[in-house]
Amino acid sequence: MRGFEESSSFPKVIGAIDGTHIRINAPKEDQRDYVNRKGYHSIHLQLVCDHRCLITHCYAGHPGSIHNQRVFRLSEVSKFLNDDQKFPSDSHLVGDATYELQQHLMTPFRDNGFLTRRQENYNYRHSTARIVVERCIGLLKGRKD
Repeated sequence: MRGFEESSSFPKVIGAIDGTHIRINAPKEDQRDYVNRKGYHSIHLQLVCDHRCLITHCYAGHPGSIHNQRVFRLSEVSKFLNDDQKFPSDSHLVGDATYELQQHLMTPFRDNGFLTRRQENYNYRHSTARIVVERCIGLLKGRKD
């Protein structure tokens, strides 16, 4: 938690969560299930990382055609979010706007053009904490961040 707070001023964060598609060779069976929105064969990869880009949880294998929210609902992380023992000291994960706000998953305020200064500050700090998972995915895929 200290690492996230030092880098982003966002308190009680123990991890950042996001999902991505990993390109794969087409399987022999059910090839169409693995085609994602961009038209290539992929599987979903959902991961949680700490403030140093170290992966603390990884969930993979669902075909690329399955929506991100469904992959999340099927993941272990989704089941852990209501377990206070998994989140000591009222800690939480941070995720982008594709995730739903939950007891231990903080998401940004939707910017409808009428955010208060406090909400804008929250979103900025939240984004600063969450960017680590984007960097982690970029490193995993071999891109420069």
